[in-house]
Amino acid sequence: MNLIFAELIQNTEGRYLHPDELKSLHDYVEGIPKRVRIYQVLQAKESELLDRVIEKFQPMLPNLTRRHGALAWERCRRDLSMVWRYCCMAMLLNDEDYLRDKLLYWLETILKSFKMRDECKPAYKLMLDYLPYVFGAEESEMIRPYLILAKTMLVS
Repeated sequence: MNLIFAELIQNTEGRYLHPDELKSLHDYVEGIPKRVRIYQVLQAKESELLDRVIEKFQPMLPNLTRRHGALAWERCRRDLSMVWRYCCMAMLLNDEDYLRDKLLYWLETILKSFKMRDECKPAYKLMLDYLPYVFGAEESEMIRPYLILAKTMLVS
């Protein structure tokens, strides 16, 4: 649940909402249909985005399978897919904290422990670069902040 929305509910127990609180609630609820529509587009085109990213990313790391094993590219795609899906859910919920708490803190630790932050950096840049080629302006605009957050926490 959106942190602002959750705090609103918690802070108003036993009393009526003030007009500005009602407006926040109304704005959040009114935005749900748009976020659902965009979420569905992002979901439908995940493979197209990841195919482009992996195709461009593989030549940048020719030694990845030698260094990390035969399944390295499968794991890379799995991890990018996981980040994408959590970004999409965070966009749907309109909640960056969801993304941080449910995935990024954990994955950041993993990437640091395996010393893979530098290796992964181009993949997240490519994801951001390919947004306008796979998605429309509205979808790109809605998901971009979540991808930037992921990139910043994971590889910057």
